[in-house]
Amino acid sequence: MPAQFPLAKFKVELKLASSRLQFLQAKHNSLATKARRDIALLLEANKHASAEIRVEGIIREDLHVEAMEIVELYCELLCTRAGLIDQAQNDAGLGEAIHSVIYASSRVEVKELPRIRDMLGAKYGKELVKKAMSNEDGLVNERLLKKLSLDPPSKALVRMYLKEIAAAYSVDWVHDDSDDGKPSGGLGVLADVSPPAEVDEVEAESEEIEESEGSKEPEDAKEPESDDAQLPSPPTTMASLPSVPTSKNANNPATSANNPTPVVVRAKKPLSPVKKPLKKTPSPAKPESKQSATDDGTPSMDDLQRRFNALKGL
Repeated sequence: MPAQFPLAKFKVELKLASSRLQFLQAKHNSLATKARRDIALLLEANKHASAEIRVEGIIREDLHVEAMEIVELYCELLCTRAGLIDQAQNDAGLGEAIHSVIYASSRVEVKELPRIRDMLGAKYGKELVKKAMSNEDGLVNERLLKKLSLDPPSKALVRMYLKEIAAAYSVDWVHDDSDDGKPSGGLGVLADVSPPAEVDEVEAESEEIEESEGSKEPEDAKEPESDDAQLPSPPTTMASLPSVPTSKNANNPATSANNPTPVVVRAKKPLSPVKKPLKKTPSPAKPESKQSATDDGTPSMDDLQRRFNALKGL
């Protein structure tokens, strides 16, 4: 004889699950509001790539909150119709609710849902639980399947979220539709863009002006056919060399028609050997003679002796 279904405990678990789902929805909504504000700051700072990555997390959180809303509705439905579950005859209207709650029990962070799944498994068998977990019978709510899907959000949905966030926080942001969203690695491909007609007309006029100016150039401005024809032939002998002027004006020759740029030629002086100065040996200082004269002009005895010796020599 099968065990009796714990109807009272089943209803308590459903009510606790509904309350916890409501609390989690409010928590996720508050976190999403703060995340939206951060994304608005990224858009204002022109950090579009970071904003797109962050907004994917917000989209996933919003989808998870919507999935919790669906599961909450099914928990309330099962709590209301709990008396039908206790009956021997199965109710066809409860099939989608039972399969959806079992499917979400391992995908939503509510600890009461696994206990509800075990109670339903004890009532309807483990085979039903296995089929509901993989949606083998296709009775799980389609909206719930999409909300709990692990597929990344589409680019269109990401851009729509960014546009709404920018509008909500008054951020001037316009998405470039030509951007495919793939990183270029810093190497872009230039598009084949033809210049406007006005640019072509201006270029054509400038080319005509250059051609007309080129045709009006004077003949004197033309380059000679050969530069070698105007250069004088170099002298072949020493006699044909020009003599260097020796006058005083040779260092400053005057400009003439034949010599528009005179060149000053200075004669080189022969180098003479440099004589080193002879070192002079200092002569011994003569001893100072004694006082040659007295203060009154009278010759001293030494002067008289020298004079006497000089007279004797004569």
